[in-house]
Amino acid sequence: MSVKTSSRLKWGSLVVLLGLLFISALLYVPKNTSVVDCTSDMNLELGKDDEKIVARIHLVVHFVPNELSYITEYGVVTYNNQRYIVDRYARLRYSDDNRHSFIEFKREGIDKNSAETLPDALSEKLTSAQKVFLFKVRKLRDGIWSISDLRRTVLICAKTD
Repeated sequence: MSVKTSSRLKWGSLVVLLGLLFISALLYVPKNTSVVDCTSDMNLELGKDDEKIVARIHLVVHFVPNELSYITEYGVVTYNNQRYIVDRYARLRYSDDNRHSFIEFKREGIDKNSAETLPDALSEKLTSAQKVFLFKVRKLRDGIWSISDLRRTVLICAKTD
């Protein structure tokens, strides 16, 4: 009789342990502090007629928590029948301390390469004057990220090999 009781206790303990492991796995949400390296193509059309801006820009995103991060931008902007080259990178910094699942990014500056011909006035129409942004960075699947602000998805980018 003691062998049966001992066997039942072992099986009961095993079932309880497996149940706790299952519940723990369901409740566990890993904190994503991994490096985000991805690329995306942005196609943008703003305005009408003579004021229409058409931009085709390739973005390379490199986000690292607590270190210098950047977004490299290169492409072409067409405005008023003129073509301008975009060739720059924005320096950003953020910590992996997120509040309400949003991460605070601080833009430290934009560095233009010598090939850029985009006038500052036109650049201001395309770039936010904000210095601090709140983004939610989510990994959608292996190698694909979504970057959203409070209202919309700002960028979907994928890792390229």
